[in-house]
Order: sequence, then C-alpha cells, then structure tokens
Amino acid sequence: MDYTRFIKEVGRGKNHARDLDREQALALYRDMLAGAVPDLQLGALLIALRIKGESEEEMLGFYQAMEEQVMRLQTPAEGPMPVVIPTYNGARKQANLTPLLAMLLSKLGLPVLVHGVDEDPTRITSAEILRALGVGAAHNQEQAQQQLDAGRLPVFVPISVLCAPIDKQLALRWKMGVRNSSHTLAKLITPFAGQASLRLSSVSHPEYIQKVSSFFSQVDGRALLSQGTEGEVYANPLRSPPVYLIANGAQEILIEKQEFANVELPVSKEVAATVAFTQECLNGQRAIPQAISNQLVCCLVATGISGDMAEARMIIEQVF
Repeated sequence: MDYTRFIKEVGRGKNHARDLDREQALALYRDMLAGAVPDLQLGALLIALRIKGESEEEMLGFYQAMEEQVMRLQTPAEGPMPVVIPTYNGARKQANLTPLLAMLLSKLGLPVLVHGVDEDPTRITSAEILRALGVGAAHNQEQAQQQLDAGRLPVFVPISVLCAPIDKQLALRWKMGVRNSSHTLAKLITPFAGQASLRLSSVSHPEYIQKVSSFFSQVDGRALLSQGTEGEVYANPLRSPPVYLIANGAQEILIEKQEFANVELPVSKEVAATVAFTQECLNGQRAIPQAISNQLVCCLVATGISGDMAEARMIIEQVF
C-alpha cells in the first residue's frame, strides 16, 4: 500500500487536508493495526489525522477495522442485556466514580463489562480501584466469559486482552506526546454483537453529541450518551448532564440537565478514599449521588428491564 499517498491526502494542514473515504480508511487502519505501516509513516499519519480531525466516514472505516480484532463474548443466556463501560481516562482532579457506577449496576442484577487500561502513570485508573474492591482483571476470553456468566461482580477486561492492536496504538501516546485515533475508538468497543449490549458513551463537549449519536446509528449500536467527567462516562455529581438513548437508529432524551448542591464526595481522588466512598454507597451507609442514580435509572430503561423512568426509580429505591 502506498502510505505516502494517504499522508498527502490527510497531511496538508487543517484547512487543506482531504478526508479519506470509508474503504480507504478501512484498508489503512487494517494495516496500522497489523503493524504493517513503517514507524515514520505511521507517526506522520497519526499526527496528520489529529490535526485534521477524523471525519465520520474515516471513523466508520477505522471502527470496522478495529472490530475485526476485538475479542468476542456471548451475552449470558436468558439474562438481562449487558452494560459495557469504557474507562480510559481515570482520575485527574477528582475521584473516579466509574467503578461505583459499575458496582451499582451489578447490584441491580445487570451483567457489566468494564474495559480500559490497566495503568496510567499520570492518573488513577478504574482498574486500580476495581482491584481494591475485589474485582480482578480477566486475562483471556474464557475467563472473561466465565466471570460474565457468573454475574456477581463487574467483569474488567484490559484493552490488552480485549483488543491487543488497539492497546499498541494507545501506547504510542507515551512516545509521541499526544493521543491518536485509537483513544476515541477504544471507547466505542463492545465484545457483543449488534444491539445485544448497551454501551455507555460520553463526549467532552455537548456539540459532539449529534456526531457520536450519528455514529452509533450508523453501526446499529445501542448506547446511552452524555457529557462525561474528565473523560470518564460517569455523570458529574454536581451537574448531571442530559442523557440520550440511541437505539434502532433513533435518538431520544431520557433525562434533562440537572444541578445539585451539598453533594457528598470522596475526600480525595486517591484509591483508598474512592474505595471507602464506593463501599459506603454500596452498603447503604451513604447516599448515592443523584447524578449517578439518574444513570442507573437510564440503564434500567435502556436495557428493557423497566418500561419507564418511574418504574426504574422504584426498583432503585427498593434495592438501595
């Protein structure tokens, strides 16, 4: 493949670069994931795409190439729809409540699969917090499937197991100094087919909602989409964002924006403080932040466990 030709297309600068079509993007990303692109040209492509910004057609092509490499799992027989939670950012300024969200969903009886990085030298990862809560990583497909079928706790699958080629692309951040397309793609992964799972997805800015919603519609995905917190999917406890359900090619809003005052939060972002806060919420010793409770309600509706929001709130009140 003539990679120089692709660099000429996407590397002409922000105002003159041209987008690849879906088939070109698919072929190129297949080679990138296979390690077939020489390092110099790979770096040029990644930087050029970051400056230009990936088009919807490019992301669809990249996503198809990635899907071919993702580990596959089966949904538990006759059980509720699994919820898939990506976690790639961790705690930077405030405590990471993604593990709390995952543990609460499991307590509601939903199969939960969390995927992300094992470690990050600059942040506290969900993997660290989950380990402290007794949730170890699944090291292969068989182990992940067994844990999923058991259903007692969330299943954490490192990206190195779920999709090793994407893990290698993510790791280039530490050599290049900036993120690349894989950081967006990793958050879109599901190991389940079609609309067999509910993906939790977040954007950094509200203006990206429609773009990501369109993507899920194009790939026939089912997702709950909202503005995240420091790159994580859990709702900010102080400012619960609007939550959108994307399913069967349509989008609807489940919860409007809300703000909350006097919210109790972990005393720090450190693992011990976050674990203590999480356990207190799970044991009923501390109130679950309303923004997180709103997400639980949306998950019950989006997975079909509840017929409407009022019924979902009743279930949560009974369990917690």
